[in-house]
Amino acid sequence: MPLINMISERREQQARLIRNRKRLLTVLLAEVSVLAGIFSFLGVGTMSLQTRLERAQREIKRLQPTLDLIAKTERDTQALMPRLRILTEAQQHTQRWYATINGIARCLPADVWLTGISSSQVQDSEKKGQTTLITLTGSTLTQQQVGEMMLRLNTIPTFEKVDLHFTQQRSYNNFETVDFEVAARMQTPEGEEGKDETGSS
Repeated sequence: MPLINMISERREQQARLIRNRKRLLTVLLAEVSVLAGIFSFLGVGTMSLQTRLERAQREIKRLQPTLDLIAKTERDTQALMPRLRILTEAQQHTQRWYATINGIARCLPADVWLTGISSSQVQDSEKKGQTTLITLTGSTLTQQQVGEMMLRLNTIPTFEKVDLHFTQQRSYNNFETVDFEVAARMQTPEGEEGKDETGSS
């Protein structure tokens, strides 16, 4: 009887051992499956990233000539900027003088004749720099016409202030005239203080 019980216990132990081994094997297989799935997912992701990286590298290689051309254009543009700046300033300077001379021609009354026009650089104590002074000399018939001319000159946008230097009565072939000298101070554009604009005609 005791022998039968021992055999029964051994069989039961073997059965439990087999069941435990099966459970352990099942757990191991499940863990291996999970790990395999994770590694497969990571592998697919890595391959996808590698594919994208290769595609991006091919695209960069294809666009490299265009990028080089853009860089060269930017360098050329930077090299031309000083010349373009000088050209722009010269154009603005020319337009400013054209507007001034054209304004003087339009503002002269009918009986006012200019005998000279000159420009010079003078020190501006208010702006602590130099400004351009245009001096107009000429003749007219009356003092009133000198005043009218000065009022008209003050309407020229490039003039900041117009001053009368002198007037003088003069007879010419028994004809009474008034000689005058008027100075017009030009507005100095920002960044042009101290530049030489002297000249005469």
